[in-house]
Amino acid sequence: MQGIFVSYRRQDSQSAAGRLSDHLRDHLSGVPIFRDVETIEPGVDFVDAIERALASCAVLVAVVGPRWLEVTDASGQRRLDDPDDYTRIEIATALKRDGVRVIPLLVEGAVMPSSSELPADLAALARRNAMELTDKRWDYDVSQLVDTLRKVLDLAPDPAPDPVPPPPPPAAARGGWVKWVVIGVLGLGVIGLFVEEQGGGSPPDLTYSVPAESLPPAEPAVAQVQQRSVSLSLSGYWRDEDGGEYQVVQQGDRFQLRGATPDGMVEGHGSVSGQRGQTVYWLNGIELHASFAVTADGNRIDASVVDPRSGAREASVLYRVR
Repeated sequence: MQGIFVSYRRQDSQSAAGRLSDHLRDHLSGVPIFRDVETIEPGVDFVDAIERALASCAVLVAVVGPRWLEVTDASGQRRLDDPDDYTRIEIATALKRDGVRVIPLLVEGAVMPSSSELPADLAALARRNAMELTDKRWDYDVSQLVDTLRKVLDLAPDPAPDPVPPPPPPAAARGGWVKWVVIGVLGLGVIGLFVEEQGGGSPPDLTYSVPAESLPPAEPAVAQVQQRSVSLSLSGYWRDEDGGEYQVVQQGDRFQLRGATPDGMVEGHGSVSGQRGQTVYWLNGIELHASFAVTADGNRIDASVVDPRSGAREASVLYRVR
C-alpha cells in the first residue's frame, strides 16, 4: 500500500507534525506513515532513507509553521538555502516525482510562502493549493485532510466515520439578516468584509461589551488626555485597498469589529483616542494586534498590524465607505 510522507522542520513544527501523524494513523488504519524520528533506524543514511520512503509514498504533506522559512543554522545561514537541508531534499524530491501529490499544510497561523522566497527547486511548492490546521477546529480540519488523502490514495470511505461538525457559523449570521463574505485579506493585516443585508431591511442596533483587559497596550496617558476630547467615530463601513469592506460599531472610545474569511471567523475590539487607536482581533484563534491613525476628516485609516508571537508587521490603508 502506498504511504504518506510527513515533512516538517523540527525547529518549527515538530509538535504539530507529531500530533498530525498520530491522527492520520487513527483515521487511515494500515496506511504507512513516514516521519523521520520514528521510522529511520539508527545508523541508516538519512538521504537514502528519504529516497526509499518517497519511492513508496503517493503523498507528501509539507507541514509549514510560522518559522519554516526563517530557521537558520549555526552560521546564521537560512537552512532552506542549503542544498543538503533535509526538509529541502524531501520536498524537492517529491516535487520531481511523477504521481506524488505534494500538499502544503499550514499550522500555527503560518502563511504560504511565495515562489520568490523559495529556492528554485522548491518554487513549484508555492503553486500547490494549501490546507490549514488550526487548534480551534483541529478535528474538523483533520477530517478534511483525511478525506483528501483517501481520494488521492484511492481508499474506500470509512464505513462508520465519526461525524465531525463543521466550525460554528458567525454569531451575526444566526439572525438571518446579514451574510459576511470576505473580499480580501492583507496578509496579517486588517480583514476586509462585505456586509449583504437580506430582505431589504435595515440591520438592527448592535450592542457590544468590550473587555478592557483584552486590549493591547494603550498609547501614553498624556497623549490620551490631550486627544480624548476630539476622538473620531469609526462606526460605519470601511473599504481596504483590495476592495474588501468591513463594519465597525463604536460606543464611546471603544469599538467592535466582526467578520469572516475563507479560513475562519474574525472578530475583535479596540479603543480610539483622538485620531489614534489600537485593536486586538483573532483569526482562527490567532491573536493579532494593530495600531492606527485616522485622518482629520475621519475618512481614512493607516494601520500597522503585528503578530505578537513573531513580531512580523504588515501595513494597511482603509477608506470610509459610509
